[in-house]
Amino acid sequence: MVNTSLIFAGGLALSDATLRAVREITEFDLVIAADSGLHSAQKLGLNIDVVIGDMDSVDKSALAEATSRGSKIIQHDRDKDFTDLHSALLFAAEQGSKKIIVITAGGGRLDHQFGIIAAMFDPILKQIDVQALWDDSKIFALQGETTREFAAELGDMVGLQAYGATATGVSTTGLRWKLSNESLAVYETRGVSNEVTDNQVSVSIAHGQLLIIHQQKAKNQ
Repeated sequence: MVNTSLIFAGGLALSDATLRAVREITEFDLVIAADSGLHSAQKLGLNIDVVIGDMDSVDKSALAEATSRGSKIIQHDRDKDFTDLHSALLFAAEQGSKKIIVITAGGGRLDHQFGIIAAMFDPILKQIDVQALWDDSKIFALQGETTREFAAELGDMVGLQAYGATATGVSTTGLRWKLSNESLAVYETRGVSNEVTDNQVSVSIAHGQLLIIHQQKAKNQ
């Protein structure tokens, strides 16, 4: 049984903020590199269990090193109907992961950025705690009915955004502007820029999909 899987997305190099956040993760069972995400995982000195993707942007020497160290290589055809990151997410789900943490630098092509968020809301992942370290933020993809609790500091910023359709039964604790069994339409922006007032924040949803963006105050200045 896999408790926590780390997935390194391809694209831009990880920021110092993201590297620090990854180093603080001490318990994980599976490390997956999505194509050139291999470069970031190797930079952190991690033992990579799986490299998955069409291998169109990964350095050949890096891939050879991973192979020599026993990493499993899963190569897809370049003409495919899904991203490398999406494939990595589904692989982690197939291994029985209870939590998946995507590690990405953000930035780069806009369609890739939206693609990361879209893949995190795949219905197959509904029962899994899916989150991402995205530059200086942490994001969570909630699919109701579920609750997510996370540690925060006073003055941190938290944004809530419905994804795909109206999110209903949204309730929060630990935020300045509290929601209590309310609905957020996909076009609404009233969930943006909420302020943390407690060291523990809780967000729950009854139906729909909800994106949580938690940005630490010190990294927002």
